[in-house]
Amino acid sequence: MAIVALVHSDSKRRSLYLESRGLPVHYMGDFSVMGFVVDHYREAFDLLQKAGYQLSRRGSGADILISSPRQCAEIRALMIDNDIACDFSDIADTLYQA
Repeated sequence: MAIVALVHSDSKRRSLYLESRGLPVHYMGDFSVMGFVVDHYREAFDLLQKAGYQLSRRGSGADILISSPRQCAEIRALMIDNDIACDFSDIADTLYQA
């Protein structure tokens, strides 16, 4: 099992999600969090719940529990099929990593 994020495309909302996760104890600037960045967060959350995915609210986003990497492609296709703009990327880009 793995966790991927679901966050709004707004950088402030992504930051709030990341604050709720916290940094690893031994953070050295190479931290990343993979997730789905969507233009309509509420609709995406509801759609994933209806499709049977386990989601946990966190800050201004959510964690999605997946059982295989294949599910990332399935989630992206589900979003696109329902007219939700979606990108799978590193959402920790709002953190300063010097």
